[in-house]
Amino acid sequence: MNNSQFSILNSQLSYEDLSNLDKLCIGVDGWSAEDFRSEAEKDGGIVLAAYCGEELAGLIAGFTAADTGEILTVATAPKYRRQGAAKILMEAFLDAVPDGVETIALEVRQSNTPAIALYECFGFEMAGVRKRFYREPVEDANVMVLNRRGAQCAPVNA
Repeated sequence: MNNSQFSILNSQLSYEDLSNLDKLCIGVDGWSAEDFRSEAEKDGGIVLAAYCGEELAGLIAGFTAADTGEILTVATAPKYRRQGAAKILMEAFLDAVPDGVETIALEVRQSNTPAIALYECFGFEMAGVRKRFYREPVEDANVMVLNRRGAQCAPVNA
């Protein structure tokens, strides 16, 4: 399967489905349906979902404000991991970011090496550590930042 089999939606989303996937992937730190709804409705909020046919494959949510942005959550359904869903979501998120946004930040579990590799592929660089950022299991988060004038990721050949 390649990423051309995923469709990206940012309207008519089931916030409950997004919440269920986020909690499946992230655990207790996963977002509620209301969290997704609130982010989607605020100025600068970006909530996108990847579907394979009718099935939710992944999600991404974040926001922009002035010249900065932040990716707040990314989740990929286990059966769609390593198939390009997260990559296409990152591309769609970055495409949705207004031109004036210069930097985008995110936090990622230090043990999540596939996600770190994906973010590095898009030009995100390590900027610091947030101690005990995640609760279950307790783990530090790498803070990563993208200067939007940086490199873009090569196409996925999966």
